[in-house]
Amino acid sequence: MKKLDEILNANPNRRSEYTLERMMELIEPRDRDELILALGNLVHSGRIQKLIRVVSRRGQGGIGDFDSIEQVPSEMLDSRTGVNVEVTPDDLQFIYVVPAQHDHR
Repeated sequence: MKKLDEILNANPNRRSEYTLERMMELIEPRDRDELILALGNLVHSGRIQKLIRVVSRRGQGGIGDFDSIEQVPSEMLDSRTGVNVEVTPDDLQFIYVVPAQHDHR
């Protein structure tokens, strides 16, 4: 996928984050499953990282990042509103992280 390679190499000195939906918009793959498979292969090879972000329902943005679904708590403090919230699947986003070339996270 040429467009995927372009995204991976677009900003080598800056960490970039993309939701699956944003990747779909940028790459416009013929098949969503083909893109998901390609992203999975890149995660497996260590070229990119996948994380799960809990998103605030009332505030803008994330309130916690986790490496796996098992690590996501059932309840957590929404630091943007100061309220404890029950975490539901609707609160989760899968984020693909393209690290900066010097970033070895």
